[in-house]
Amino acid sequence: MTQQAEDRQSRSLLTEPLLNADEAAQLLHVPRSTLYELVRSRRLPHVRVGRGLRFTRHDLARWVEANTYPPGRAGRG
Repeated sequence: MTQQAEDRQSRSLLTEPLLNADEAAQLLHVPRSTLYELVRSRRLPHVRVGRGLRFTRHDLARWVEANTYPPGRAGRG
């Protein structure tokens, strides 16, 4: 990715509102405790703002895409 493309992407991410943990959990349809476990194990992208956690829709969508398996594939084998 070129520097200009990275700068454009960074600017667009900064204009996107950040979600709090409750909003991110609701968006992913998981309990808040699951969200915190994914953050604790560093499997879910997040931003720390002070003591709070924040998430971008873009990062969550990329995470869902990366963790989506095609039909017929059993488990993590």
